[in-house]
Amino acid sequence: MAALGSLVAGASLAPSPARAATAPPRTPLSRAPGQLAPVYDVLVIGSGYGGAVMAARLAPGRSLAVLERGKEWSPDAFATGLVDTLAQFRTASAPLGLFDYRAGGTIDVLSGNGVGGTSLINSSVVLAPDRDIFGRWPQAIQNAYASGAMDTYEARVRTMLGADTVTEADALRKSWFHLSTTAARKRQGAQVQPRALPIAVNLRRYQGQPNAQGVWQAACTHCGDCVTGCRVGAKNSLDVNYLPLARSGGAQIFARIEVDWIERLPDGRWRVHYLARPDSGPAVSGSVVAASVILAAGSLGSTQILLRSQARGLALSPALGTRFSTNGDLLGLAYNTRVQTNVMGFGAAPAPFGLKRVGPTITSMADYRAAGTPVAQRYLIQDAAIPSALVDALRLAMPLAAPGGSDFPALQRIARDVAKRGTDGALNHSMVYLGIGHDSASGKVELDANGNARVLWPGISKEPFGQRMRAEMALHAQAFGGRYADSPRSSPLFGGAMTTVHPLGGCPMADRVEDGVVDADGRVFNPRGGGQTAQAVYPGLRVIDGAIAPASLGANPLLTIAALAERAAERFSQ
Repeated sequence: MAALGSLVAGASLAPSPARAATAPPRTPLSRAPGQLAPVYDVLVIGSGYGGAVMAARLAPGRSLAVLERGKEWSPDAFATGLVDTLAQFRTASAPLGLFDYRAGGTIDVLSGNGVGGTSLINSSVVLAPDRDIFGRWPQAIQNAYASGAMDTYEARVRTMLGADTVTEADALRKSWFHLSTTAARKRQGAQVQPRALPIAVNLRRYQGQPNAQGVWQAACTHCGDCVTGCRVGAKNSLDVNYLPLARSGGAQIFARIEVDWIERLPDGRWRVHYLARPDSGPAVSGSVVAASVILAAGSLGSTQILLRSQARGLALSPALGTRFSTNGDLLGLAYNTRVQTNVMGFGAAPAPFGLKRVGPTITSMADYRAAGTPVAQRYLIQDAAIPSALVDALRLAMPLAAPGGSDFPALQRIARDVAKRGTDGALNHSMVYLGIGHDSASGKVELDANGNARVLWPGISKEPFGQRMRAEMALHAQAFGGRYADSPRSSPLFGGAMTTVHPLGGCPMADRVEDGVVDADGRVFNPRGGGQTAQAVYPGLRVIDGAIAPASLGANPLLTIAALAERAAERFSQ
């Protein structure tokens, strides 16, 4: 961030930007399921950061199809209110919903469902992990990071995603608040650095014109609604970069096709069994054959497909379903501080209460990854915003989420806060936090009675990363007289579960089949392949997404997943 010090010191609020012009209709990326051919060279299952990159790089010169279980979303289809947002959650009766929220006993997992995967609803932070955290990864990956080879792939991803950073000219009050409390903690002796974050959001480059891939984009209006779907066309999600590049290279992209399981044919090719959901009429089961299959359906999705395939006879590593990580995610809130923060998203409506510029969901962080700090003790605390569709829900939930929220004195304190400023005033003097740290990756993914993936991790609430970040978030809150509160889901009244938006693992990388499901290139180990010196792999079967991470990253994972996909694409024919 240019002149970061001036932003930490303070910034005046600038006028709200002009609202974006109405976007012209986008050319659809996806085809109807009925157009799927019976045979392809390559099938990519999933259209998130792993699948989109692989499709873009491998499509030229090959017959390649992308199978996405969700539908294609246009910017104007994203929800604008709480009721509409709840209607867009994926359920058994609404399998095409945008938000795939899997509630568990101790862990909830949120991911996206649509052409572009989770990029449609994430905060778009393009952040590299520390280079010394890869000790549990295959030796080839350790070497690639140590040698600087991964820098090239990361740079390629940053360019494709148009990563940019807010500046003090953007006058984001929440950024100023977070960087200020971080600076205060540093003065108090904490080993922390205030930093701006690169994000995949079109902040200023395209002002209502086609981007490099020919997709119309507007500039960010700072409405705060990144995580419920960008309605103005400013977010650099995968449906405006890698996926259009894949289509221009010849890839056929199919929405509404959910893969169930895969099997190896006697000739060495792969048959992929799926359920297609056409625009009208009942769902139809079918299958398609390919020489190569790339699983990129996300941590739970790819693991689920392999677990189902294993149940039908595909021999796989005993490590399948292991090393699930939340990436050390923790949601928190600094409630009712002395300082106005502008964290309440206003979406397409006029900014309420005369407040301006919420900004993209995440823009800055407190970085606790100082040199010499043990990996397990490193973490980040990032600022966040409340999307407009969820403001009403948070108004209701806040009293119950406060420390001791079921305790009457705590409710009285919240009532006094509301009496002073009103509910909206108190919320807009608050700060939403996303903590990212390092857990033990001890979660286990298995199939439930319906054959769907679920996460088991009874001890997750006792992992030290949570206590460490809660304590530090509370100190940030106190810097401006606020109170720390856990996310509502963490309250015993709401089940006491932790929530991750960065699920990793389930198909972990390793150098040996005993320790992992895939090798350094994402190739799936064949435990019956034989051989005395080399680890046998299945020809033509790979996993390239967050499922292959054998441990937490301690950073937002999209850059790492996409960079590993760039590397795997280059090595596809080796």
